[in-house]
Amino acid sequence: MDAKMLDGREVVAELVREARADAAEDRFLTNRANMDMADRVISIVALVFGAVCVCALLAHVLFV
Repeated sequence: MDAKMLDGREVVAELVREARADAAEDRFLTNRANMDMADRVISIVALVFGAVCVCALLAHVLFV
């Protein structure tokens, strides 16, 4: 009886460990996706800023 109880407890402990590992992996992947999105936003903002600077420089050269 004790051996079966210990086996049951070990099974439950293993299930809890696996659930925690899965949750940690999900958090890592979510953080990674958020980081990728932030990188895209930063890239787009930098590209737009660069385009505005080029247009301003071109307008200055042509019209001043």
